[in-house]
Amino acid sequence: MKNVLLLGDSIRLLYQPLVQARLRDRAAVYGPAENGRWSGYTLNSLRFWLPMDSPWSPADALPIPDIVHWNNGIWDMGDDYGLGRPFTSPYEYVSALERTITVLRKLCGEKVAIIMATTTPTADTDPSAPHEYNELLKQVAARNGIEVNDLFTAIASDIPANISPDRIHLTESGTAIAAAQVTACIERYL
Repeated sequence: MKNVLLLGDSIRLLYQPLVQARLRDRAAVYGPAENGRWSGYTLNSLRFWLPMDSPWSPADALPIPDIVHWNNGIWDMGDDYGLGRPFTSPYEYVSALERTITVLRKLCGEKVAIIMATTTPTADTDPSAPHEYNELLKQVAARNGIEVNDLFTAIASDIPANISPDRIHLTESGTAIAAAQVTACIERYL
């Protein structure tokens, strides 16, 4: 049985139980108990979530994965303080993505299968924002030979049905769509 690590923000926390249930007989699926928030937070937190060859390695680290499925983006592109700019600039976003790939390969081995997922849409986001960040993610993935799971397109097909009244998180329908797509991507590596 392969180990599958799910990384990401609150969207990951929504679909993770369904992915675990769908793959329970074929893979050990797990993720951090906490929200991975923005890309820089996920990058920094890898040292607390995964074992490292150092005296500071966490005693309760997650198992080394064979497969990593990962999504960050909504927090990155948000203008939470009304400053007229995203929380994470496009340059910082690309840097964090590239560095996360490097760290995952260092901690998990060069053969770890990494799947990067596009960020899901929100009901409020400027439609150009997710596209810019998702295009940057796709470019990083292409440069690193990584598969992209296009969660954005799957969820954007029906925003009213797939995005909850809070205008950010997924409805039950949206969660089921995301879980099915995440599961299908992971199954290619089992």
